[in-house]
Amino acid sequence: MKKLCRVAIAALVLSGCATMEVRETTRTMERIGHDPQLNVVSKVTAGEALLSTFQYTSKTGYQIYDGRAVSIGGGRVAVIEGDFLYRADVEGKPAYCTERQVFNMLLPGMTKNACFADRNNDGLLDQVMIAGDLAWWHEDVSPGIKFGPGVETAPIDRSINSQLLYQGYSNKTLRIAYREYAGSLARPSFSQDLSFEITNFPAEITFRKIKIQVRSAGNQGLEYQIIGGY
Repeated sequence: MKKLCRVAIAALVLSGCATMEVRETTRTMERIGHDPQLNVVSKVTAGEALLSTFQYTSKTGYQIYDGRAVSIGGGRVAVIEGDFLYRADVEGKPAYCTERQVFNMLLPGMTKNACFADRNNDGLLDQVMIAGDLAWWHEDVSPGIKFGPGVETAPIDRSINSQLLYQGYSNKTLRIAYREYAGSLARPSFSQDLSFEITNFPAEITFRKIKIQVRSAGNQGLEYQIIGGY
């Protein structure tokens, strides 16, 4: 019976009629981070950031924990630490496939993705598979390649990051500077100087929904905790 090779949302054709079915892809999400976390008592000196807000992407999935090179099918598979894998079925069995092309043939310019099997379910990839024109090539990997869940974060280009900087306390006035940065912290794109009258400690101040409990302030620095706002 003649086989048909189809590209669908849940199936990826790697080469010829050697197919596999995707089960779980990696996930990338945009997130907003804050430092420090809520209700953590912190201390800074003049000029230091008492609060940083930043935007970043978080990518989760399975990752290679140690790099390895394996010969197979007249070429070589080379994975490095941090390579992401997605779950799939190859020949009806569970597999983990690389997002990038890690297989190189001896012929120049011929590259492919690779899939691995953890046949013992012990967190070690002990077999590598490459899609041929009509079937899959298999090669044992010994010792197995360590892998497991992983997370990779990266800043978002041209995102708006911000900081609150402690500027000092004198004459019952707490001075804080607000800075916004587009993408990097090289030069602020917006700044604002703030002042809060505080006669007794602890005291609570609010800026743009951020609630800060000021425990003490002076020449030795600012002791505080973020108690609300994110």
